[in-house]
Amino acid sequence: MFDYEEIAIHWVNRLGFLTRKELSARFHQADHSISPEEWSLLLVLWKKGPQSPGALADVTIKDRTTVTRLLDGMVRKGLVTREEDPRDRRRSVVAVTPAGQEQKHELIRIAQGLIADALADIPAEDVTITIKTLKKMTENLLPESLHVNESKENQDATL
Repeated sequence: MFDYEEIAIHWVNRLGFLTRKELSARFHQADHSISPEEWSLLLVLWKKGPQSPGALADVTIKDRTTVTRLLDGMVRKGLVTREEDPRDRRRSVVAVTPAGQEQKHELIRIAQGLIADALADIPAEDVTITIKTLKKMTENLLPESLHVNESKENQDATL
């Protein structure tokens, strides 16, 4: 019989739902009106600096329409700006505003609390193996075009 409880992706999906729900509740409890989806975009922007909406969609594996909708809300909240790309006026570049930057440390602290709760009583060695396995599973399912970007990022990170 096909037992979904024996399938790793079932647990990844379940954990993803629980994480988004709990992160949303913790942000709300701390009076931050930021969704987990907006949080994922902020993480990329804080790490990489200004990005095109398309690049944000690729990194977060969200469709471009969803990213555009999220960015519209983030602009209204004053978290990001969307400016014309000076090198190509057909494109836009998204950057974190000072208000978005001010929230960085508090939001990270909240997320780190959730991560600590999720990893409670799990040996560090198990966490390391799990991360390695999940990265490989993700790579196995990513379109080839994103493998190149991921590989380049990993190479850049090791320089």
